[in-house]
Amino acid sequence: MIVLLAGVLTGVPVPALADPLNVRVAADPPVVSTVLGGHFTVTTEVKNAGNAPTGEILAHLNVASIEGSVYVDPEDWSSDRSQQLSLKPGESRMLSWEIQAVNTGLFAAYVVVVPFGNTVNGNEDLTTSPLIRVDVAQRTTLTAGGALPVVLAVPLLIGLAAATVLVRVRRRRA
Repeated sequence: MIVLLAGVLTGVPVPALADPLNVRVAADPPVVSTVLGGHFTVTTEVKNAGNAPTGEILAHLNVASIEGSVYVDPEDWSSDRSQQLSLKPGESRMLSWEIQAVNTGLFAAYVVVVPFGNTVNGNEDLTTSPLIRVDVAQRTTLTAGGALPVVLAVPLLIGLAAATVLVRVRRRRA
């Protein structure tokens, strides 16, 4: 606003400011608990709260570590992280995001909505969804050490069951 006023007073042309992006973004669920490799879906609702069409806008999913010690590559978490749309005044759209947990720890997933295309000039607003807390636990798997008792016990139990059946059959014949 000050730049605009200074331009009017001095007669220097001022670049036109873009209309603010008047959208609201809600996210569901607010918390996700999963295990490493687990798949889950996040849904966001993007609503045009303004009196004019939004024009082309881009909703973009991002994932960040909230512990700071874990490197996150969002492309590993979701291959389809951007959705292009436009909304009439008052219109809303539900967007789904398929995500797979590829690191353990605490993370935040969120969607940012920005103007799209060659009309972006740096003066536009962006809108961010509330953070979705993603708690990813280590997946427990059977290791070689844990498999050894199973590998030894199963044949032993099968052999004992077969021997018991044979003993009973022989007793009946005698």
